[in-house]
Amino acid sequence: MKKIFILLLFVLLRLFVYSQARLGWTETQIRNDFSTVYFTTAYTDDGTKYIYGMYNGSNLAYFFDENGLCDFVVLYPEDQGALNYFVELYNRKYVIISDTKWKAYLTNGGVVNIELKNDDFGTFFIFY
Repeated sequence: MKKIFILLLFVLLRLFVYSQARLGWTETQIRNDFSTVYFTTAYTDDGTKYIYGMYNGSNLAYFFDENGLCDFVVLYPEDQGALNYFVELYNRKYVIISDTKWKAYLTNGGVVNIELKNDDFGTFFIFY
């Protein structure tokens, strides 16, 4: 029973980590990939389209460029435990630039920058 629980936890954790960055994806691809997540469509003051929703207790927002491709992602961890979890995870998986910045080098030659921010909206990660 313990082995099944650990395996299930690992699979869910992997899905959550994978869910964060969908840079270069279209809105349709993101919605299809997260068919169980209800996303709301909204626009920033300057007209930038984005969708947002909740996945595994954390809020995600995907922003789209003028070509309809995701070029910016925001992840709001649900609590201090989740925040610490992500920092530890990123420290293990990515190149550490500073205490609040990481760089992920992709197999297709791309690079994802990850930053931990703290402002009036709270503490969150951005991916670009």
